[in-house]
Amino acid sequence: MSINYQQQEALARSEILFSKLWEISVDGMRLTDENGTIIMVNDAYCRIVELSKEELLYKPFSVVYHESEQESVLALYKRDVINSKIQTHFERENTLWNGTRRWFEFSNSFLNLTGEGIFTLSVIKDISKRKRSELILTDSEEKFRMLFNNANDAVFVTQLSFDKTYGDFIEVNGVACERLGYSKEEFLRLSPSAIVMPKYINEFNKHNDELLNKSHVIYELVHRAKDRKLIPVEISSHLFTYNGKPTVLSIARDITERKRVENKLRKTGERLRNLASHLQTIREEERSTIAREIHDELGQVLTALKIQVTLLSNKLRDDQQEIKEKIISVSAMIDDTVENVQRITAKLRPDILDELGLIPAIEWQAKEFEMVTGISCSLTLPEDELILEEDKSTAIFRIFQEALTNVVRHSGAKMVSISLQLNADVMILKIRDNGTGIKPEQIKDFKSFGIIGMKERALILGGEVSIEGMAGKGTEVKVEMPLNNK
Repeated sequence: MSINYQQQEALARSEILFSKLWEISVDGMRLTDENGTIIMVNDAYCRIVELSKEELLYKPFSVVYHESEQESVLALYKRDVINSKIQTHFERENTLWNGTRRWFEFSNSFLNLTGEGIFTLSVIKDISKRKRSELILTDSEEKFRMLFNNANDAVFVTQLSFDKTYGDFIEVNGVACERLGYSKEEFLRLSPSAIVMPKYINEFNKHNDELLNKSHVIYELVHRAKDRKLIPVEISSHLFTYNGKPTVLSIARDITERKRVENKLRKTGERLRNLASHLQTIREEERSTIAREIHDELGQVLTALKIQVTLLSNKLRDDQQEIKEKIISVSAMIDDTVENVQRITAKLRPDILDELGLIPAIEWQAKEFEMVTGISCSLTLPEDELILEEDKSTAIFRIFQEALTNVVRHSGAKMVSISLQLNADVMILKIRDNGTGIKPEQIKDFKSFGIIGMKERALILGGEVSIEGMAGKGTEVKVEMPLNNK
């Protein structure tokens, strides 16, 4: 009797424990007989199917489904029971009785109770949220795959190892294979350095370090194909985490045509600048020749004429006063003409630039400017003369003249400050006025030929002209010219 009593105690405790587990389970639990009639359900199952126990117990389990599915799910269940082959674990999408579509995960097992028959215990989870996420992810992956494989640019995916060096490629698209001549299988056995021109490896590593800090970099590189063909590319690399590992997505655009056009434009620009430089040289030579011929030929004629007029004046008698006065007037006209000739020849090519150098030429031009315009000039110049090549001295002087011309024409300034200083191997000339200040759109205007001319003069010789205007405060022209040979 004591053994039977202990067995009954154990059975009672088991039933209490089973009942507790049945009710507190977060998963839906359902017990059905061999006909599919519901014998037991827990509260979680009722919440999943949105029906009460009273609406479920002792009814076919198919009542939870939409009427369009009830017959098929019940027939499938009975077939499995008859054949003793139940699906132990599967996922399925169903429409519930109220039209709501849900994804369920089923875990089924047979219970063969002696004298009671065969029952099916089903543990059911509502996995709708998870499946929706999976479907969205799958859809995103399909779209990514479509974009990945149909991109016009080569796309590479690599993963960084723990020491932050590149591992092998883990994915490439068809464009990458076609462009570089490797099959996908060959690519997946390579590392990124295998397709980089060796002379650019250090630059490649530098950009990789930058990528680790910024997570996105754009740079240019040269790829080397399997057949050794060199392909200039522009690469946009993004760093992200995939499967817990740092991963790099790189999009490489073939810029061969762009580089060809850039090189053509660069060569054309160089030819145009060389032509401009040649024309500038010719113009300066012509100016010097014209100035010299005017000075030598016309100057000599005027000097001889002055002497002849003076001699003629000395031979006149005292009673020839009227003629003397006319000769005096002619002599004055000759003097004015001599001054005009000197002024013209100085404008064409000041002798001081060739004979004494750039600094005295700037001083002379500033004084002439101040005398003609009434605009005061302050000078800050080195005490020692600069040793510059003739073409650079000429270019700087002509830029200086153009800057002063712009001051007169446009600034309305009352004062100009001029400074020239040496900074390492660069000479810096600044011309600053206190006028209205040039506007940014005036600096960029393609019709501003004076500004364009200044910049081109400097650029031809490796220098640079920058112009900055401040409204109501004036304009500064800054000329930077390297002192070393071109």
